[in-house]
Amino acid sequence: MKNNYTILLILLILAILVQTCASVAPPSGGPEDKLPPRVSGSTLALNSVNQSVNLDLTLQFDEWIVQKPPNGAVAISPPISGKLRIEANGDKLRIYSTEPLDSNTTYNLTVTNAIRDLQGNPLEKPFQILFSTGSFLDSLKANFSVLLQDSLIKKKKFPVVAFYPFGAARLHKGYLEKFRDSTLKAEADTIPRIIKEIPLYIAQTDSLGNGVLQGMQAGSYLAVAFLDENNNQKLDAASEIAGIADFPFKLTEPKKGKTMPLLKFSLGDLDTSSFSLEAVSQRGNREIEFSFSRNTVLDSLFKEKNNCFVLSGKDTIFPSDFYVEANSQNTVFLIDNLKNDSLYTARCLYAKDSLGRQLDTAQSSTKFKFKKIPEKEITPTFISKMEPAKGASDVLPDLPIRLYYNHPISADSLKFRLYVNEDSVKIEVKQLDAANLEILADTAWGTDSKIKFVQVEKDSVVDTLFKEKILTQFNTISKLKMASLKGEIPGGDDETVVVLQEIIGAAKSKHSRHSRSLGRQWQTRCDDSGNFEIKGLLEGIYNLLYFRDFNGDGRLTAGSIYPLKAGEPWASPEEDLVLPHGDDNFLKDLLKELPEL
Repeated sequence: MKNNYTILLILLILAILVQTCASVAPPSGGPEDKLPPRVSGSTLALNSVNQSVNLDLTLQFDEWIVQKPPNGAVAISPPISGKLRIEANGDKLRIYSTEPLDSNTTYNLTVTNAIRDLQGNPLEKPFQILFSTGSFLDSLKANFSVLLQDSLIKKKKFPVVAFYPFGAARLHKGYLEKFRDSTLKAEADTIPRIIKEIPLYIAQTDSLGNGVLQGMQAGSYLAVAFLDENNNQKLDAASEIAGIADFPFKLTEPKKGKTMPLLKFSLGDLDTSSFSLEAVSQRGNREIEFSFSRNTVLDSLFKEKNNCFVLSGKDTIFPSDFYVEANSQNTVFLIDNLKNDSLYTARCLYAKDSLGRQLDTAQSSTKFKFKKIPEKEITPTFISKMEPAKGASDVLPDLPIRLYYNHPISADSLKFRLYVNEDSVKIEVKQLDAANLEILADTAWGTDSKIKFVQVEKDSVVDTLFKEKILTQFNTISKLKMASLKGEIPGGDDETVVVLQEIIGAAKSKHSRHSRSLGRQWQTRCDDSGNFEIKGLLEGIYNLLYFRDFNGDGRLTAGSIYPLKAGEPWASPEEDLVLPHGDDNFLKDLLKELPEL
C-alpha cells in the first residue's frame, strides 16, 4: 500500500512538471514594463569567421518577446537564395534559412525594432550580428543619419537605409538577374531600379535616426532611406516616405586618420504614380469640390483664369470664385447656373503638386451628377477656424487675424471692430478667397497688448440697435520674452536656409526627443557668406536645422526617383538651442560646435 502511494505521488509530481514545462505563458505581476527588450546572448558569436553555410542561430532576450514577429523583423545582407525564417519561443528568437548561404561571404544580420516585448516596447536600437562563411570579414562600414520627424520618434517608427550597387559593378551581381530591365543591354543597366529591386545591404536607424552598417565591400552605391511600413525591405514609393543621399557613394578604405563622410537623408513623398483629378463632389448648390490625388499648389490651379471648368454637351461653365476650407487641401470652386439632375464633366488643364509633378492630362477630368440640395439641408455658414485661437497667450506682434468660414462669405456684408487694450483701432479686412478673411490693424499692435476682436450685428430683439459678438480675445507676448538670433552657418551661402523649430515642454537635452512636442517655426535665408538674422523670436528651446535650397522653394526636399535625384544636403547640431531673451544672441555663443553644411 505504501509503495502504491509513493508511485501515485511520483506520477502526480511528474504530471505537474510536464504541465509546467509545456505551458507557454509570459510571467505575470509586477509594475508596468516600459523598458525596451535587449539581446542578452547569441548562439552565433559576433564578428566570427569560418561559420557554417547552414544558417541556424538563436538569440536570447532579457524578457519575453512577441510570439509572432512580423515579416521583416530580421534582415540579412547581402541577399540570400533561400528564405530567412524566424520563430519566437518565450524570450528566444530562432533565425534560420531554408537554403545554404554563399561560401566566403561576409553577412550582416540585423534585428529591427519590429521585434517588441509583450507590452509593445520595441528594441531601442537595431541589433547587428556580423559573421563570415569564409576566413575573413569585410571590414568597411557606412555611417548614416536620417532626419526624423518628431511624430515618427514618438511612434517609434524608424526607417531602414538600403544600399544598391551602382555602376558597372551591377553586372556581376547574380541576385539582380530577376530585376534587370530586359529592354536594356547589360552594359546599360548601371542605375538601380529602387522601386523594383531588393538592396544589396540594408540596416535600420536607432531611435534618433542614426546608424551604421558594417561588413560592406568597397564599391559605388546608391543609398536610400525609407520607412518600411509593410516590412518587405523594399521601397514602395506609393505608400512609404523616402530620401536619397548624394550619389554615387564611393565606399573605400579611408586614409589614415580620416573617416568616411556621414550619409544624410531627409524623408519625403517620392511617389511615382500619376497626379490626377480623382473626384468631384457637391458642398452646396454652387460649391463644387475638386479632389486631387496629391496636395495641389493653389497658384498652379489659377495660373490661367479658365484653367478649371465643367462641361455639359456643348456648354462650358467657368467658376466665378474659389476657396480652400481650413484643414483641407481640396479646392472648392463656385460654379453658377448648374442644372438639376444633369451630368457634368469637371476638368482642369493644368496643376502641379508641392514637388512640381504635373497633372496627368489623361487623368485630369471626372464626371459628376449635379442635384440641387434643398436650402434647409445646407449647413449654415459659420467660422470653422480662427487664428490666433480664442484665449491664446504669447501671440507675436503684427500677426493678422484670420477667419476661415465653411461657406463663401463676403467681407462687405460683415462689420467688425478691433480693440487693443480696450481702445478701438481702425482695421483693414482683406478677402483671401471666397470663404476666408484676413484682418489687419491700421496701427499694428505691439507686445504686452490685450486684443479683442468682435463682429457687430443687429440686435435680435430691437433691430435698430446693434450688439458686439466677441469672436476672439488673446494677449500678445511680453516684451521681456522677445528674442532674436544672428550668426553664421559653417559652409553656408545664399542658397542656405536656416530653420528654427520651437520645442515645447522639453528638457535641455537631446535625449528628451521621445516626449517633446513642437511649436512654431521660423526660417530665413543666409547671405552669400552664410550670415543670417531672425527677429521676432521667443525665448525658449529650439531645434536648429539648415539646408542647401538648390531649387529655391524654401523647403528641404528628399530627392526624386524619376529623374533620379539626391535630396538637398542638411545639417543639424546634436544639442538643442537654448535661446534667452534679448537682441544680442549670437549662434556661436549658444552652440560651440556647429556641423558644416
